[in-house]
Amino acid sequence: MIKKLCLTISSLIFLTCLSACGGTGDSIKNDRRFMVSALGFEADGFLIKVTAELIVINSENPEVSPEARVFSAKSRDIEGALEEISSRLSKPMLLEHCGIIAIGESMTAERFSQICDYCFYENRITLSAYMISAKSPELLLGGKPESSAATGYDIMNMIERQSKSDGISTDSRFFEIESARESGKNTFALPRFGMTEDGAADEGIAIFENDRLVRLVSREAANSVSFRLPGRR
Repeated sequence: MIKKLCLTISSLIFLTCLSACGGTGDSIKNDRRFMVSALGFEADGFLIKVTAELIVINSENPEVSPEARVFSAKSRDIEGALEEISSRLSKPMLLEHCGIIAIGESMTAERFSQICDYCFYENRITLSAYMISAKSPELLLGGKPESSAATGYDIMNMIERQSKSDGISTDSRFFEIESARESGKNTFALPRFGMTEDGAADEGIAIFENDRLVRLVSREAANSVSFRLPGRR
């Protein structure tokens, strides 16, 4: 019940959460060196691989453009993998700016549930971040950003533009996925992305059932009049 109440409250305030991503307040300037723009998760046998896309800001020289860097680590749990990544950095990662949570194609239902629990209870991760599907989050986030400082933010912009252009919304913000799962819905859809020579590309929609990927739908098929998203009429 507490979790459901939190989700209800969060759904009312999520529009303000990501606005902090563009903040430039001088009072936090020296703490904005490693902003996490996206997190990726994929199964690797008994381990989980976590990929973090970081926007590196040179606080000593504001004329230097922000640079995206990607770090990956494997562990038995999410916390261990993130601790391994943190050990390679000179300052803590700032998870508050994470806009994308990418789920790998081989993710098991058990691991997916663990990811959702981690992102929900880690209060530094905004519940309004987008969840997406990718064959390999590490390869997706490791590509060169096309139009912004980070691939994660490129993907955010693509999701929002796509929803406006064709009216197809997958309700893929994290709090929306959690609300569906908590209410007993066992089927939901996530936007699907891959990396090409020109940057991140919209590949369609991934259908999940009981927390597992069961079907991929191309963008062309998703745009057809006969296609209906899970749970929609």
